[in-house]
Amino acid sequence: MNLRSLGLGVAFVCSTAFGALALEDVETIDRLVAHVSTVPAIAGKPIDLFVREKVPYSIFKRADGKASNGKVVLMVHGGYSPSTLAFDVPFKNYSWMNYLAQRGYDVFAMDMTGYGRSGHPMMDEPCNLDPKQQDLLVPKNLPAKCEPKYKFDLVNSDSESDDIDRVVDFIRKLRGVDKIALIGWSGGGIRTGTYVGRHPEKIDKYVIFASSNYDRKNPSAKPSLPKAGAPMTIQTRDVGIDKRWLGTSKFPQTIEPGMPEMIWAMNVKHDPLGATWGTGGLRAPTRTYWGWNAEGAAKVKIPTLIMVGEQDDLTRSNNDLFADLGTQHKAFIGISQATHFMVWEKQSRVLHAASFEWLQRQTVKGQKTGRFRADENGVVKPVK
Repeated sequence: MNLRSLGLGVAFVCSTAFGALALEDVETIDRLVAHVSTVPAIAGKPIDLFVREKVPYSIFKRADGKASNGKVVLMVHGGYSPSTLAFDVPFKNYSWMNYLAQRGYDVFAMDMTGYGRSGHPMMDEPCNLDPKQQDLLVPKNLPAKCEPKYKFDLVNSDSESDDIDRVVDFIRKLRGVDKIALIGWSGGGIRTGTYVGRHPEKIDKYVIFASSNYDRKNPSAKPSLPKAGAPMTIQTRDVGIDKRWLGTSKFPQTIEPGMPEMIWAMNVKHDPLGATWGTGGLRAPTRTYWGWNAEGAAKVKIPTLIMVGEQDDLTRSNNDLFADLGTQHKAFIGISQATHFMVWEKQSRVLHAASFEWLQRQTVKGQKTGRFRADENGVVKPVK
């Protein structure tokens, strides 16, 4: 289903010069992709998955709608921020999607089940919030804490891989390509990493920005599903913006004035129901994961770039992940003065430029492998 009729619209980005590279006009297309869910609570039932596409006009205007192999990318978000909040912030040059699309890539980003404009099974009932967080809703939305009506975690490694696979196949058919590239941020790291290990025939290049949930000792065996719990969690501004983001930044000059307020306003826009719960928050499904460990990393055989901010406490685990990858065609960039939320910081320029080079040539500064560091000015150099 195309969302133009729902007022989510079409937008154009004007071409400008960028060095010797002429930037392309870009069209934004929002869609709902029909999926038969494998989430245990609604297994076998239909659900819509929201997908945004930033398509260069050179591809959009083609009668057959086909793209070139190696020129199609899918971006997968993390644990709370849905796709457009993560990758398409409409401020100055912060849209990662725009950056790549203006340079010739057909760029897609998806909302996983339970996020943004995708379906939210079991998540509209306040009692289904994790009981540890229900105090946030009392007395405004709940007279008192209550037992979840669905007493299990909502999604899992299988169902999330199936979400991604449905969108990957939709994109491959739409644009007539055999393989696409993947970019995953935070929880999108475990989602895409698990997917690459399961479907290597569909992915040719891979970029990880600060994967969460990686541990060499994570279990490989699939647990009994669904796992006991509650289907939903919520992140308030004081946690998501003030503590997890601003509270970890030691370099306030890297954050544009007004950016935190704009990001929170986008949070409200992306989850208008969650905005009415307590003081307001961004809902997310609870998740049961397995397999993102040394054994799982060894299954990643394609060219892979890992990037992480030096102020991110995931630096150590991402270094382990880099060492454990099954490919020798890999690079790691540590980025100065950047946090886990670099997509909203000035150092996002490093994410944009380095990912573009990796997608184009599978190199960093012309090298196919190695460790690198970006300084406070975004200059990337090898680490000796």
